Amino acid sequence: MITKNIIDSYKSWFDDYVNQFIQQYPDLSENIEIKANHCKKVSSEIIALAQSLNLNNEEVMLTEIIGLFHDIGRFRQFAKYQTFSDSKSQNHAELGVEVLKENNILNDLSMENQEIIYNSILNHSTAKIPPEKNERIVFFSKLIRDADKLDIWRLITEYYMVKEQKPARLSAKQAGKAGPAGGENKALELELPDNDEISDNVLESIINKQVVMKESMKTLNDFKLLQIAWLFDLNFDYSIKRLHEKKYLDKIFNTLPENHKVNKVKEIVNEYLENHIETFTY
Repeated sequence: MITKNIIDSYKSWFDDYVNQFIQQYPDLSENIEIKANHCKKVSSEIIALAQSLNLNNEEVMLTEIIGLFHDIGRFRQFAKYQTFSDSKSQNHAELGVEVLKENNILNDLSMENQEIIYNSILNHSTAKIPPEKNERIVFFSKLIRDADKLDIWRLITEYYMVKEQKPARLSAKQAGKAGPAGGENKALELELPDNDEISDNVLESIINKQVVMKESMKTLNDFKLLQIAWLFDLNFDYSIKRLHEKKYLDKIFNTLPENHKVNKVKEIVNEYLENHIETFTY
């Protein structure tokens, strides 16, 4: 059985674990703190999503654990490789499961809950959820995938907005969002070149209402369109409603060039949202 004491112990271990990296790698502390905050925000997002689906208290606490630990591998990844790009380093989800098992973190949970957490972490960043007979693993994987996207949209739109302002001087809080120099944060941009180019295969995926494969990205604009195309992979009405209310996609569009490719994407996205929002009960 999952208890509040178990949750509190996980939160305490998480903070201690992150602080080890901050102390050991002070030059990398900004992006480490960004990821730590992201994990906590995702934990809050997934709780709200779970409650919207009327899950019981045990299931809600299970989602909270998945949210907190879904990116636990990012800290080891960034400390070792100074990148958040899995293709240039290691798969951060696999690293995360490795970290949890090495530290015996989940040993006080049932084997069933351990398997749900491990597999949900492994599935949270894949292009699609792998074939799985266990319906609970699929369900919780869908929950973390939605919650993760919602907070990444928050994080990257805050970053893009501050970057677009390009002020001479930023507050410490704004600089933390934008990057070490109060402007670009190449780690958040996956070191992609920032130009006006948009790849045809990225556009084609969106026209077909499909997620964009990471391998297709060549520019920062491709990455932004990949983030927009996550819309097509949301699993719950709550998630689409929250995305719409927060206007995350509008904020990303505002940072893209005005051309026929971007206009085509806007048409597809707006039509998709309109078709889904009609079904909402407010």
